[in-house]
Amino acid sequence: MRKWGYAALGTLLAAAALGAPVAAAAGEQGDGGQQECRRAFDHAVWEDMDSYNKRDAARYRAIIHRDMVTVGRRGNLYLGYDANVNPVLEQFKVPYEYSMPWTVTHTVVEGCHMGFAILDAHYLEPSHGIDRHYTISLTLVRDHGRWQVVKDTVTDVVP
Repeated sequence: MRKWGYAALGTLLAAAALGAPVAAAAGEQGDGGQQECRRAFDHAVWEDMDSYNKRDAARYRAIIHRDMVTVGRRGNLYLGYDANVNPVLEQFKVPYEYSMPWTVTHTVVEGCHMGFAILDAHYLEPSHGIDRHYTISLTLVRDHGRWQVVKDTVTDVVP
């Protein structure tokens, strides 16, 4: 996920209302395509987190919605694509190792147009002795046939 300065994790996604729901992808039938939509949603959540952990700028850019909003762990607010993506791309350049192992703890997918996932995550910087425990809430929308992160909220887990 996203907004980290030197050693701080920020957040990324904001609930956005898109006018009309996007039509289900071609070939989705039977259950209204819910299983396929859910699989695609789950993959998009994985893509967001995996692209961050692998410092893959192209993949990370592709998963972020143009209207993304992040509410950071200190209440900082980032509005829009550039305000959300640029700090993460800077984080990708740090010379030390970091990672954010995570587990999805709760998911809701509404139709095939929006969903959210709650993640339990740890931001780790082994060389600096940093292990920050977070709850991350990601909201994704389906826009032009693909899931994208539109809101990210990172909250410190108090021990």
